[in-house]
Amino acid sequence: MPLAGSSSRLSSWRYIFSMWPLLLIFAFIQLTMRLTGNSASIGLPLWISGMDLMLFLVCFGIAAFWIHWPVARLGKRLEGRFTQHHKVLEAVMAEQPWRALKALALTGMLYGTYLMALILVAAAVNDVLLTPRMILALGICFYFTTGVLAPALGVAKTIAYSTHLRRKLVALGAFSGDLEDAKPLRALTGSARRPWLVFFVTGLFPTTLLALYVYLALGVSDPVEQQFIISQALVLFVAAMLSGAYLTYTISNTLALVTKELASGLAALRQGNYGRKVPVLTDDDLGDLARGLNTALKGLQERDDLKGTLEIASEIQQGILPREAPQIPGYDLYGFQKSCYAVGGDYYDHIQVTGGTYWLIVADVAGKGYPAALTVANLQAMLHALAASRSSLGDAAGYINNALCENLRGGRFVSLFLAELRSGAHDFAWLNAGHVPPLLYSAGNLRILEASAPPMGLDKNLAYKVNHERLVEGDAILAYSDGVTEARGRNGTAAGLDVFGERRLADWFMAHHAEPLDQMPKTLLKTIEEFGQMTREDDLTLLGLRRRNHGED
Repeated sequence: MPLAGSSSRLSSWRYIFSMWPLLLIFAFIQLTMRLTGNSASIGLPLWISGMDLMLFLVCFGIAAFWIHWPVARLGKRLEGRFTQHHKVLEAVMAEQPWRALKALALTGMLYGTYLMALILVAAAVNDVLLTPRMILALGICFYFTTGVLAPALGVAKTIAYSTHLRRKLVALGAFSGDLEDAKPLRALTGSARRPWLVFFVTGLFPTTLLALYVYLALGVSDPVEQQFIISQALVLFVAAMLSGAYLTYTISNTLALVTKELASGLAALRQGNYGRKVPVLTDDDLGDLARGLNTALKGLQERDDLKGTLEIASEIQQGILPREAPQIPGYDLYGFQKSCYAVGGDYYDHIQVTGGTYWLIVADVAGKGYPAALTVANLQAMLHALAASRSSLGDAAGYINNALCENLRGGRFVSLFLAELRSGAHDFAWLNAGHVPPLLYSAGNLRILEASAPPMGLDKNLAYKVNHERLVEGDAILAYSDGVTEARGRNGTAAGLDVFGERRLADWFMAHHAEPLDQMPKTLLKTIEEFGQMTREDDLTLLGLRRRNHGED
């Protein structure tokens, strides 16, 4: 959205006025110097101290203007215009801490040099003797406060100001926080590094300097010189304590604001409010965490939105499968399918070609999910069209294979068991294109209906051998997908060294071939669960056919 109503928040004056703590701390330093008598001992009148404050305000005000000027300029340029995420503005704001460090460090060193020159000139004019140790004590204090403390305070304030500003711009819709290619100075913005920076700037560094002051004071015998050095150490101590307190407050306040937004995002995640977006307020590890949380929320929202689509897709695929088995005189027929996902790549069907002729199909499409389900839908449409045209099994298989070779990519294929039952003649014709071999029980013996051709979709213009069986009373056929035989045992491994396998399935079918077909899936699943577990990575499909014995209903 446009920046209308928000560019005033990007004004340089707001940023400049936010730097008032620097002026206040410098004023306390000036007051401490005057209370300790060091200013008077050099001969600096009160109006000079006031002029120093004004010059400090001007110098650091100009530096602050330069720091924030790119942000303010872009704010005016984008006023009233539509830019999707204002990426340029976000990139400039991401680099602002580094820009602040450079500007404030340079300004601080220049201002420290000015103070040293002023002191030396004032001492010369007032005929005050400054020893080398006194000059060193002044230099340490001036350059530390203006060249180290002032930049540290300014950068901390810049990060805090930017954090609050981003929060307001996010609320106005003028800031996305999705900028991932920004490379700010992580040594300044990294949350884990900030306590160490405070320690070095207001702890280790000034403590070391105070020890140096003690060394300087103990090395002189003149009480006036010694008093001057000790007083200057007191000035540095006051500056370090005030700066440390302000840095701690600013950093903790900034972290509290950021963690509050992160906590609100986690709360939204727990409550299932996936439409919530966490403002990315900093360009550090916490900002990366906010971006990661937003990615998770977006993904969960998309998954939530897909639930309805998946339910519809599952309903469509279930609609592809036959609703109920046809009533074939003298035969029982039953099909069963269990998918590992909402949609899958297994397919079974029975299609009535003429009054007493039926096509029986079991197929397995390589892959899972939507791609496999789309291939299943295509396969189902082709089979129904070919059955309606009364194609022979061999011609139908050849047509389907050539069509799949044209359509499938990336090494995908389809294994297919296709059979034709002519119930009046009890003739069972079948072909197997790379599918796991169905089982045929007949007269106390068990045969497997081996594949005579590779899976479909790999090579064009293949010929498919059609076999014929004459079914007698009590004969039973079980066609299945590899989800049955690949079920792992309790001691199974990823390499599949202990799986249910074709041998166990054959033994089970020998023992249960005579039970009602509609009970077979339940019995087989129970047997597999006792053996181990169903593999959750594959679909399971069964299609059973049995010729009734004489006298059976």
